[in-house]
Amino acid sequence: MTRYRRDPAEEITASRARLATRLGTKDLRWVVSPYRICPLGAHIDHQGGPVLGMAITGHTLLAFRESGDGTCRFLSENYPGEVGFDINDSNFESWPEASPPWNSYAVGASVLIREKISGRARGVEVCSLGFLPGSGLSSSASVTLGYITALAAVNGVKLEDRERVVLAQRVENEWAEVACGILDPASIVGSRRDHLLSIDTEKLSWETLASADSTPGFRILVAYTGLPRNLAETGFNSRVQECGRAARDIARRAGLEGVARLGDLPADVLERELGGCEPVLEKRARHFHEERWRVHQGIDAWQLGDLERFGELMSDSCRSSRENFETGSPELVKLNEIMVGCEGVYGARFSGAGFGGSAIGLVAEGMAESAQAAIETKFIREYPGLAGKFRCYLVDSDDGLRLA
Repeated sequence: MTRYRRDPAEEITASRARLATRLGTKDLRWVVSPYRICPLGAHIDHQGGPVLGMAITGHTLLAFRESGDGTCRFLSENYPGEVGFDINDSNFESWPEASPPWNSYAVGASVLIREKISGRARGVEVCSLGFLPGSGLSSSASVTLGYITALAAVNGVKLEDRERVVLAQRVENEWAEVACGILDPASIVGSRRDHLLSIDTEKLSWETLASADSTPGFRILVAYTGLPRNLAETGFNSRVQECGRAARDIARRAGLEGVARLGDLPADVLERELGGCEPVLEKRARHFHEERWRVHQGIDAWQLGDLERFGELMSDSCRSSRENFETGSPELVKLNEIMVGCEGVYGARFSGAGFGGSAIGLVAEGMAESAQAAIETKFIREYPGLAGKFRCYLVDSDDGLRLA
């Protein structure tokens, strides 16, 4: 079993020497950029729907220093390869396009930060280290925000939290070609330990929500199937396009103009016109309509300390993700089924886009380790070929992005 410690401070301390050796100096600055979970609000942030996020004690640690000129150099302890370029080269289209596959995040962050600098920009040397398998936990947004923070720091660029979120989303949209919303970067930037983050994706704003004093102790299960996926190569972008088509179809029939997303439609219009869509589009719109309701119900349950109800909503969200958004590999469906069936687990759902990768669960604190052991045993019994790749972690909520 793998137990991830509550406080990442020990892992940070233990990893400093490793990253310092890689960059060849101890004269470094540090960024802690956590991963995130989304208990409720699956697949609706890109449509302007409300979502709930929470940073966790799995994270990306970045060591960085100014390079002394415009040279940028990005290394990773998790993946091979190196990305290098001059940030002041105006012909950024000549910057790295081939391997390593994570180069788009480094290049995109650098281009967007350079737009905020008058005169010559300072380059940066960065080495990153991720502490959990990131598939479904927004490791891409985590490392991107780390890059943005490091580049801004060496160039004296002051960024508001909202600016960081928008920049990270632009990197995903424009450079990684993933049509995501602000859920991931907002959760990473805005979270506060032991709180839930309520994100208004239309207003690009968020607030932290405390739970009731009577809330029972809980842990967060993160289970990784061992099967990675590249989000841009899954059906994620096509699902986003289908949501847009559903929104425009409903708007046309309702006589509305200026509608691009499902969130642009009045709730009563969306509910009334659902049945008139072609089957695939109806499923996408129905998921949005129901998930928006689940988010509001989840906020109430959280603030009342009703984790049983909150977990039920998580599991129902996963049902809709399977049936209406049509996500989930056989392995991920079985993993979620196993998690929901374990004693002590309040609820569980796919994490991230849900085409592979990970599932998350909310579990009673006193039963967390026994549930973790049962999940590992049952999943490997079903898929013995994944025995060396499957991982199940226990994590906790954490504070958001920060310089350490």
